[in-house]
Amino acid sequence: MRPLSCVIGLAFLLSGALHNAYADLGCPPAIKTTPGNFPLDYNDPENKGHILYLVEMAHFTPAVETLQHGNTSSIGGDLAYVLNAYPNHPRALNAMARLTEIEHTQQPNRAQYSIECYFHRAMDFAPTDPTPPMLYAIYLANHDKDQEALQNYQLSEKIDPDNPNLQYNMGLLYFKMKEYDKSLDYAHKAYDGGFP
Repeated sequence: MRPLSCVIGLAFLLSGALHNAYADLGCPPAIKTTPGNFPLDYNDPENKGHILYLVEMAHFTPAVETLQHGNTSSIGGDLAYVLNAYPNHPRALNAMARLTEIEHTQQPNRAQYSIECYFHRAMDFAPTDPTPPMLYAIYLANHDKDQEALQNYQLSEKIDPDNPNLQYNMGLLYFKMKEYDKSLDYAHKAYDGGFP
């Protein structure tokens, strides 16, 4: 197992390379400001209190998350607000990805950026969070971009190598890519880690 400092260093390097590529495509980074101001890291315990509650109560209601209807705007507008406030909000990223499928577009109605931009902003903003690259990999695999999906799974794996959910999804991708030995290996890792 690699020391955390090496993993963090690698994540920052990869994040910087991704940022440079997407900044040129009109995808500005989510920049950390002074403490207590947006954007905030979803995984920071200090950011999970009253502010997150207010953001979710107004813009991430059950109807927004299940893509039934927006609460203060369109669904895309509400999700964009959440992702501007918390770029690495996992359920909002997942909901935005699902919305692109329903609307058959890379940039849903009233969303500021494309779905790929939202994923890259999340990864750039929180390079030690393994969830955004994993969610991005799932999105890419669903669009038959298997090599890009694998790269993002591997990025997530470098950050959190013992995540059974990640291992299960990597096993599925390896199976899809007809790399059955690797698929079986990741299936065993997932089941050993408690994945049902």
